[in-house]
Amino acid sequence: MTQLDVLDLPQLHTKPSAQSLLDTLALLTSAPPSWEFDNNGDQDKHTDSARAQSNVVLVNPEGVTRYLTSIVSNSLRWIEDDEAKEEIWNQASTRLSERSGRSAMGSLSRKFRIPSSTSSFELSIHEPALTGDDIGLKTWAASYMLAKRLHTFGIVQPGTSRRPQVLELGSGTGLVGLAMAALGADVVLTDLPSIHANLSRNAEDNAGTVRHNGGVTRTGVLDWANPTICKLAGDAASSDQGETITTKFPLILAADALYSPDHPRMLVESIDAWLSSDSNARVIIEFPYRQAYLPEIKDFRQRMEGIGLHVLDEGEEKGYDDWSGSDANGHQDETALVTCWWSCWGR
Repeated sequence: MTQLDVLDLPQLHTKPSAQSLLDTLALLTSAPPSWEFDNNGDQDKHTDSARAQSNVVLVNPEGVTRYLTSIVSNSLRWIEDDEAKEEIWNQASTRLSERSGRSAMGSLSRKFRIPSSTSSFELSIHEPALTGDDIGLKTWAASYMLAKRLHTFGIVQPGTSRRPQVLELGSGTGLVGLAMAALGADVVLTDLPSIHANLSRNAEDNAGTVRHNGGVTRTGVLDWANPTICKLAGDAASSDQGETITTKFPLILAADALYSPDHPRMLVESIDAWLSSDSNARVIIEFPYRQAYLPEIKDFRQRMEGIGLHVLDEGEEKGYDDWSGSDANGHQDETALVTCWWSCWGR
């Protein structure tokens, strides 16, 4: 593996060609993190190997931000093609935003590899630019951790054509629900109206993978403030307003869904409204231990017990959120490491 210094890159005083600058800016791309970590928080060796193969040339991060800033602020007068100049400035600006944390980045799509009991599959998840307070437009570490853990619960039985009926609450970008569907389940993914458009897009983008693996997805709106109403998305082409769901579910999923003191009550009320009365009904959740929301997790546990549900199995694992910044080679800031608590609940 080769590592370059920033002084090895084309210097503006030499008036490099437009293509040379574009090639360099492509080299400086910071890819979204893979979040592939083992339960001790150590980088997975397979991921290290894949990263090493895909980044044959690395650049020492020292001075890269200053280099990118110099490109953005330069007139590039020696380049006559105005479109090429615009593209260079845009790419340099994008490289800068990639080094400023997820909140500064534009929209992106990233792929997540999810294990099954026999092999694995890949899901493509789109995240719009984070221009407001809709944290459901971003994929969080707890969602990825839970998506990778789902196959261990034995929810989909091999050799049967019957699909488990699953409801996901607070689906966000849909990674968990789509993973469950791609394991062979019939999943209804739900969130607020402001989140639903991107959720629906991700369901459509991954429909082929889900269908190939024997699963089904539907998306809809379920507002925890009014937890008894779940309305599926309609068909715009036919002016269909969408079906209102009335049947309860033997399995409910939720990940990283507690962000206010009201959320434990609202989430548990939604679970109580939609979990079937079957003795083998289950709720599977995963939440990160963020210091500010530890009281919400405690409240959630108490309220779940209050509706007659108890922990059947639980554990902890480590993952990365990418809200903070990364270095010039896309490695996460250590402060982004989070410990997540997963649990399976039953009656």
